[in-house]
Amino acid sequence: MTKKVSIVFHSVCGNNYLMAKEFYKEFESQGAEVKMLRVNDPNLEELAKQFTIAGQYKNEMLSIDEASPEKLLDSDIILMGSPTYYGNVSGAMKSFMDAFSPYWTGASFWGKKLFAFSTCANGQGGGDMCLNAINIFGQHMGMTNVPVPSNLVSGQSFPAYGLLHYVGDYSNMRPSGFTLMAVKAMTERLLEL
Repeated sequence: MTKKVSIVFHSVCGNNYLMAKEFYKEFESQGAEVKMLRVNDPNLEELAKQFTIAGQYKNEMLSIDEASPEKLLDSDIILMGSPTYYGNVSGAMKSFMDAFSPYWTGASFWGKKLFAFSTCANGQGGGDMCLNAINIFGQHMGMTNVPVPSNLVSGQSFPAYGLLHYVGDYSNMRPSGFTLMAVKAMTERLLEL
C-alpha cells in the first residue's frame, strides 16, 4: 500500500524549505504519495526586505500551498519542520499547531506517524527543544513520534528527537553533506514503518 506523506514546514531564510524539498524528493523517488505544504508567515514579505537571505527562496516558498490541519487528515506520515526561535518553534509554526485544537477532542490524528526536523544557528541554540516542542504537540494530538535511530548515518550523531541542521549565525550554511545523507536514510526508515 502506498504511504501518504505530508511535509509541513516554516522557513524564513530557506533552510527548512530546502530540507522539506529534499524530503519531498526522496519520498517521491521511493513511490510515496507526498505533498509539501508551507506554514503561513504574515511577516515573510517584510523579513525578505530586511534580510537578503530571507528573500532568496521567498517566491518559491510562497508558490507552495498553505498548510492547514484539514489537508493532513488523510496522511499516514507527517513531517513538521520549523526554525528554532529561542529554544522553541517559530511563532508561525506555533500558530499552525494551535489550529489543530478542533481536532484534539475527536483524536482525529491519533496513530499517525510524526517526524520532526529543525534548523538552528549552532549547538547552543536550543534546536533539541524545538524538536521536542514538535514531538510534544504530536503526543497531545495522539500521534506516534518517530525518533532518529542512533545508526542513521555512520559516524554521525543526530538528536533522537528529530533531524537538526546547523545553519550558522547568518543562516547561510545550507543543508548539504551529512544532513542530506540523513534525510535520505530517514526517508527510507519512515517508509518501513
